[in-house]
Amino acid sequence: MRRLVPLVLALCFVVPFVPASVGRADDSAAEQAAKEIADARERANAAADAYFSAESRIDQLAVDEQQLLGEVDSLQAEVSALQAQVENVAVNRYTRSGTIGIPLLSGFKSPEEQVQIDALIDVINATSAEDFDRFDSLNRDLVAKKNELAATRQQAEREKANIGALRDSANAEVERLKEVEAQRLQDEAVRSALRAEEAERARRAAALAKQAPPTTAAAAAGAADDIDSSLSGDQSANPGGSSLKPPSSGGQTGAGGVGGNNVYGGVDWVCPTGSASVAFGDTWGAPRSGGRRHEGVDMIGARGTPVVAVVDGFAQAKTNTLGGTTVWFTGADGNKYYYAHLDSYGTLGGVSKGEVIGYMGDTGNAKFSVVHLHFEIHPGGGPAVNPYPTVRARC
Repeated sequence: MRRLVPLVLALCFVVPFVPASVGRADDSAAEQAAKEIADARERANAAADAYFSAESRIDQLAVDEQQLLGEVDSLQAEVSALQAQVENVAVNRYTRSGTIGIPLLSGFKSPEEQVQIDALIDVINATSAEDFDRFDSLNRDLVAKKNELAATRQQAEREKANIGALRDSANAEVERLKEVEAQRLQDEAVRSALRAEEAERARRAAALAKQAPPTTAAAAAGAADDIDSSLSGDQSANPGGSSLKPPSSGGQTGAGGVGGNNVYGGVDWVCPTGSASVAFGDTWGAPRSGGRRHEGVDMIGARGTPVVAVVDGFAQAKTNTLGGTTVWFTGADGNKYYYAHLDSYGTLGGVSKGEVIGYMGDTGNAKFSVVHLHFEIHPGGGPAVNPYPTVRARC
């Protein structure tokens, strides 16, 4: 009996530690699943960023091409005008040449005219040396600009040839993300571990950002938007009885946006695509066709993905050429939000946060791009701000 007492005491000490050991195993599995989800999200976001970066380069090349065309036309006009001036001076001084232009420039009609070369050289030497220097310089500039234009067009063609593969890659990564999340996000332990993993990655990213030099994207913070989201009809309308006025710059070309890394909305602010699997990158200030700049965040997802009210508020349907089927949303938090390229509308009017107000599509100029949601934030109904930090923190 005495021998049994130590054995019972030993078991009493061992048994309490068994659940803790199991708990650590569960925690480890949840943390591993969370890392897999976070990795899948980063791959999807990187693929989306690569696609939209290529799209921006193509748009910038189009802007460069138009500028170069203008410069080539201008140089060509100067060359033509100066050539005519040089020829007129020579003709006026050499009245016995019997030709309309200078033979040295236009060619000789017969061998007999060859004897006039010496006299023509004297005439040309007497003509303003500055004009001829300018003529030579302009011709060199014209050749250089034409070569630059050709190179720009070739680069644009290469980018266009590659963008299809980048689009397919982005869509494929979103599908993989959807599979990974569907398998693992059912477990609350995984969701909790994912929140911790995302917070840690965000902390590391913020620390690296502080060490990095300012980027060109940040320098473009005050540039104009790519979406013509100007309201149709009476822009002073008061949707939903809000005291807010519609945004003064809502995506109009030349509007002044504001950059920065602020996160807008309280803790109850929800992701504009809800819990759907999406991919997005920081494209704030990126060039767009027509010389515009991007003032939203583009979120790639499957066609028909529900988009939701980020807070309580009032959803108003709008349409325009570039944004296509859009929603202006007046939030109860005092901000306005813009949703573009929708496939169709959901619930409009007064809605609660998380309620579906539309479905992701490719209307407007997105028909040349990829199915995605273009989302903007307008604090207090004013100029747009960079929505990426907010979306990154909430989605």
